[in-house]
Amino acid sequence: MTRSNVVGLAALLLLLLLAPGLASAGPAGRTGYVTAPSSAFVRTPGGLVSDIIYFNRCTGCPGPSCGCVFIKGSINDATSNQTIIGGVPAGTPMTVTEFSHPQAVWDEFMACMRDVYLPYDVVITDVDPGLTPHHEAVVAGRGRDMMLTGVGGVAPLDSSTCEPQNNVVSFTFANQFGGGAGLTIAQQLCWVAAQESAHAFGLDHALDCTDPLTYLFLSPSGGSCGTRYFRNKLVDCGENTARPCVCGGDKQNSHAKLLAVHGTGAIPPPPTVQVTMPADGATVGASFAVVASVVEPRGVNRVEVLVNGYEWAQVEGEVGRTSYQIPVPAEVPDGILEIDVRGCNDLDACATDRTTVTKGAPCASADTCAAGQRCDAGRCLWDPPTGNFGDACTYPQFCVSGVCADIGGGELACTEDCFGGPNDRCPDGYACSGATGQMGVCAPPPVETGCCLSDAGRADGGRSLAVNLGLGALVGVLALRRRGRRRPHDARV
Repeated sequence: MTRSNVVGLAALLLLLLLAPGLASAGPAGRTGYVTAPSSAFVRTPGGLVSDIIYFNRCTGCPGPSCGCVFIKGSINDATSNQTIIGGVPAGTPMTVTEFSHPQAVWDEFMACMRDVYLPYDVVITDVDPGLTPHHEAVVAGRGRDMMLTGVGGVAPLDSSTCEPQNNVVSFTFANQFGGGAGLTIAQQLCWVAAQESAHAFGLDHALDCTDPLTYLFLSPSGGSCGTRYFRNKLVDCGENTARPCVCGGDKQNSHAKLLAVHGTGAIPPPPTVQVTMPADGATVGASFAVVASVVEPRGVNRVEVLVNGYEWAQVEGEVGRTSYQIPVPAEVPDGILEIDVRGCNDLDACATDRTTVTKGAPCASADTCAAGQRCDAGRCLWDPPTGNFGDACTYPQFCVSGVCADIGGGELACTEDCFGGPNDRCPDGYACSGATGQMGVCAPPPVETGCCLSDAGRADGGRSLAVNLGLGALVGVLALRRRGRRRPHDARV
């Protein structure tokens, strides 16, 4: 789809969004953006993007001290109170009425906004910066103040360059919100204002209900979405179904984009992790599971289980879940096991808790350990990996990549996992052994002779490398694959 078609689609969505009589997602109405060309945004000298986000509660409006009289025009400019948004003719003034909720709601709202924008180098304020370049998020009034119906929030989005812009005015019509669905008024306002203010930085809507850029109210499982933050993962663009992103591509990473615009702010604290089973000092059988509590306000991204320093298991986090039961693979050798459970959020802030148990009997020599391991004080463990790409290997834990595979000619070498296709990301001189879109490893491509591929020098007798790797790479049960790819059955607690 061309850029013009994408922009047209977004404009159509917005027209539908603002149409009178639109069925809204509650009394507050829907949120959205108005696509606009770059000419509708006021440039600032030097092209720097301001780090100030001003949340305006329209104190004293209507009245002589009202600072929320906006003129409908052809540009967006917070310093002169002009906006392209509004269902009135050009040149018409529009007065947004004062924030009507108690002071405690505003205080909770501002605390929430600071938390949402914590990872970025921005200033969150409710004090007017005046003529200093800034981003202005109006949090007050109702849609009818601007002759808009069925709208809970709206902002302009630069659809031609998708660059972040200064002095953009967005609107969250706070006086329409009354809480509900398990959310406080402040939470509702926080996540709407976060979405509207982020459009100034070129961000589209996201199909992830844990991100404030979402239209969704329920998780894929039908449960709560929890607290919303700009997420560090690629997600589809769209409102209720996936569509091309207005700024190009099919997916966006809202955290990465904000980080690129503003730089790094404070680092949020890591999760709280506590191993509850097995108890420290326990003796375990051949098959056992680790149970841990992992609490993270941002939400748990993944939980890893490391045994004597090596990751043997990993599960993905789930919204609202705090207890994780993770089976430990039976291939873990007998001996003293130092089990670290590591919980991480989507920003890769991690915390670890440890329990030490004994499986069978402590090892006396490497004879009872896995390939490449040594026995140290009753523990079977691998030394830190040192094998780089192309180095000969006999077991995957020797390789920094965690992948040791036959790359042709029956030779095992450290390599990388990949997906077949033109963008396989393999180093020069290597190609992905998998068919297009299928998983394989980076290996030297077959030798070309004339019009056809030659099997000269191949140790597999003409069988495809993909088949060879798909079957032969299961050497030693563990499979010569990257650590962390084992996804044991994840039983709920």
